[in-house]
Amino acid sequence: MKKILFSMLVCLLCTGVQAQKMAKISATATGYSGKIIDFEFIDNIANNQQFPFKDNQLMEFEVELKEPSLMKVNAWLWMIVCPGDDIQMHVTFKGTSYREVEFKGTPSAVALNSAIRDGRMVRINDHYKTNPLAAVVTQVPVNTYYEACQRNWKKEQEILEGVRDQVDPFAFAYIYAELEGMYLDNLFKYPFVVSDVCKKKIEECIPEGYWNVLDGYQVKNDKASLKSFAYIGWLIDYVEYRERREAYRAGKTYAGPQNMEEMYEKLAQTYDGDTRDAVLYLFLYKAIAEQQDFNVIGKLSKDYFKKYNRNKQFRKELSEMQK
Repeated sequence: MKKILFSMLVCLLCTGVQAQKMAKISATATGYSGKIIDFEFIDNIANNQQFPFKDNQLMEFEVELKEPSLMKVNAWLWMIVCPGDDIQMHVTFKGTSYREVEFKGTPSAVALNSAIRDGRMVRINDHYKTNPLAAVVTQVPVNTYYEACQRNWKKEQEILEGVRDQVDPFAFAYIYAELEGMYLDNLFKYPFVVSDVCKKKIEECIPEGYWNVLDGYQVKNDKASLKSFAYIGWLIDYVEYRERREAYRAGKTYAGPQNMEEMYEKLAQTYDGDTRDAVLYLFLYKAIAEQQDFNVIGKLSKDYFKKYNRNKQFRKELSEMQK
């Protein structure tokens, strides 16, 4: 019996070791006019790194990862780092603006991050017409914006599909959901941004096809997609989109939730399982970050912990934020 228990313990320890792998990042940069290069891990800030900038100076570090992680460099360059990756990269800046990046190293990492880079260039070459704030400042018409979003999103999907078979499936699903969350949230919000900034009635700002483009939409519930903050954020806004669509089709005026408690209940009723857990976590996280009513946040957090929380890391983070 002791031998069996010892064997099981060894297996568990080995599994734990295999589950965590080191990833190595080696980077150089040129043309930057700032002082610091930031490597920021979106879903694990403990891995964040900073280096003083000097032309072509090697910046090198290792991080221990259980699963693929989204990282951004100086806010502009986005990439995925997987356990076991060895990535070499050279970033070119002009002043403080990112210009281009070249990758070498683990073939799957090179393939996926090159695809992410090329997809980002689609937006840059379109002069950020799909960024809501940039678009409203430059007075991009709602129909033009709507068409640009769908066109650019399709291009980025095609670029990613071109490397699907070469890359880590979890990492692929993660970045795919990240793009979906970004584009759908932008499509949903832009008419309301235009209405608010240009002082127009919302009815005048709705593009053709807006109320049926998401008919039959299937919410993602896989672990990789639910790791994407952009996608979870979209799921919060998707509840409002659905209710506005129902009101529009019924010829009624939309009456949304009047307070934090009502919105919390709507989210809890709309989703279930891991999806509900992730959505309520981000909802409460944002409420804390925005310093909303902490008495209400405390009450809702207790309800969330008791009824819906599955991911213990979510509970830990929210509890730490409220100390």
